[in-house]
Amino acid sequence: MLQFKPITIDDIGKLLPFAQACHTRSCDYTPGNLVMWARFMDYRYAIEEGTLFVQCKSQLDINSRAFLAPIGALPIEESIKVLRQHCCEAGERFHLTAVPEDIYPALQELLPEHTATSLENWSDYIYSAESLATLKGKALNKKRNRYNKFIAENPEHSYNRCTADDIKEIVRFLASNRDCQHNREDNMRCYEQWQCIATVRNLTLYSQHAGILRVKGEIAAFTLGELFGDTLYVHIEKADHNIAGASEAINRMFINDMLKEYPEIIYVNREEDLGDPGLRQVKRAYNPIIMLHRYEIHPDEN
Repeated sequence: MLQFKPITIDDIGKLLPFAQACHTRSCDYTPGNLVMWARFMDYRYAIEEGTLFVQCKSQLDINSRAFLAPIGALPIEESIKVLRQHCCEAGERFHLTAVPEDIYPALQELLPEHTATSLENWSDYIYSAESLATLKGKALNKKRNRYNKFIAENPEHSYNRCTADDIKEIVRFLASNRDCQHNREDNMRCYEQWQCIATVRNLTLYSQHAGILRVKGEIAAFTLGELFGDTLYVHIEKADHNIAGASEAINRMFINDMLKEYPEIIYVNREEDLGDPGLRQVKRAYNPIIMLHRYEIHPDEN
């Protein structure tokens, strides 16, 4: 039987090789995502035969338990056998959540007696890195105009890659962010805000990249992401909403910065919208080239 234990920041080194070898572009398997959301999603992990198994709350029903699709050395058919055997011995229901559509076909063939439900609010928005770096084309006209407005109105701006010396300043910026104050009654949003702070405080422990945009010496926006293969995963992007175009500026400058150092980047995953209308509008406005859908796979009740 698999022995699951809670994911903590001390487990980053153990999770990292699986993200580096993972063939899906889903953000769920990145160490940054797993650690940031560990307490909210109750992520627990086990490693067996070079394969990562993750147990968590179902994205379809947070009151029920499920598993992410296993990744690692074992072929998917073998890792599913291990997981089903664990469920049988532990008296748990075999139930998969957040299954990305690039893994789903293999599981659909392996589990014909199970039903799949599309997770409408959990699709990853994936963009062309070049498109975000240039903001060219009619589809990005509004984003380009807001970026240009920021440049015109803030000639004394500066962008730099985050270092350990910037951590205290970033924490103060995130702690004073109006989104955090406004959403104290929203458990998920409040959790996300304070986990952003925890991530920054432990920035040196992650294999992450972060950028800071300043206006007249003060932080106007901050972003942070992880790079695996040809995909940059943006986990955090926060901006001062009183400064028009700050979000567009930090996004474009960060992507350009990353492309200079890592020209192999082709895609940028800006994660899901969680059904939030405002967030959905913002993410769609950047013209994603891939919507990586996710599925819940559960026993057929019929």
